[in-house]
Amino acid sequence: MRNSNIELLRLSAMLMIVGFHYIISNPDMSYIIHQPVTFTKFIYQFIYMGGGWVGNFIFFVISAWFLLDRNLSLKDSLRRVWLLERELLFWSVILMVVLVIARREGFYHEGVLWLLPKTVFPLLTSMWWYPTSYALFLILLPFVALALQKIGRKNHLKLAIGVLVLWGAVALVPFPAMNLDLDSSSVFVFIYWLVLMSYCKWYMNISSKNAIILIISGLLVELIYWSAASLFFTITGKKPGFQNFIFDHWKLPTMMIGFGLFILCYRHPFHSRFVNYLAASSFGVYLIHYQPGIYRMWTGWFPLKDVYTSAHPILQGAIIIVSVFLVCLALDLIRQMIFRATIDRHAGKWFEHVYARIEPKISRITNARCFNMSSTPMSDNTYE
Repeated sequence: MRNSNIELLRLSAMLMIVGFHYIISNPDMSYIIHQPVTFTKFIYQFIYMGGGWVGNFIFFVISAWFLLDRNLSLKDSLRRVWLLERELLFWSVILMVVLVIARREGFYHEGVLWLLPKTVFPLLTSMWWYPTSYALFLILLPFVALALQKIGRKNHLKLAIGVLVLWGAVALVPFPAMNLDLDSSSVFVFIYWLVLMSYCKWYMNISSKNAIILIISGLLVELIYWSAASLFFTITGKKPGFQNFIFDHWKLPTMMIGFGLFILCYRHPFHSRFVNYLAASSFGVYLIHYQPGIYRMWTGWFPLKDVYTSAHPILQGAIIIVSVFLVCLALDLIRQMIFRATIDRHAGKWFEHVYARIEPKISRITNARCFNMSSTPMSDNTYE
């Protein structure tokens, strides 16, 4: 049975991601960061926006942690990508139709033709960065996980320390160009996270106490950075963007918070069919609210500047974030019912047919290549 505590965490992570997207990607974000430091600004930046990459990390850990328990193979990974693509195609087509109707009825005023290629090929064109990067990660996972196991605990530890220094410690330097080739929307982020997470899973036994320490430490680091950046802006009026620095991309404090929350939920399970049923639609929330056209439409309905300057900005902001989350969740629950009554009755059946035709050809090519390599004598200059 699924651990419903983790499924509840999955739902919470998606709620944090919705809040993050409403603030960080909003055209009015520049207005907020230029405002004086107030309690409202703290809530909008530290609470509503600050959990976005915590949510991203939680989503990844929940998936990858349990995948590492399985006998990984390329076929299983491709099957997962196939099943993922069905959901992406469903929502890309449905949401495109919604945009066309909304534009005709005057609810949406931008063009839609530029979204047509992304609608037809959502995975290949990165309509959403996360599923595209995750699909690539799934394809690489059997090989990367095997390599990490083969190098052993000692070398794995060295690798984990190395990536922590490069993309953990160095990334805390508040200089935007210092990303060392680690892009925020890349499969490489998932490989980085896998190196750290797999070491923790295979060789460490993190207690609930240590998980709480991770969470508190991460929050303190974020608070210190945000406070320092806000104070610097208040005094000098310069570098307002540094207020968001610690919350964005793959920052180490967000990973500490996310991993600590995951471990707490992992070690304190409970079971609820209702929670598990709701959590199955959490990814659909992401696909619906962050489809480029839909995102522009609903954020246009709730201008961030108007909400921030309203009589009750904290309450109104929370209502908008929660409402968008609940509406998208309800819509994907409908999608879930449709899938159960139709294509999920034989989930992956088409994939099995396609793979059965392709696999013999791949095997012949692979065997021929291996034979040629083994039959070709190596000279002394082979590696020169």
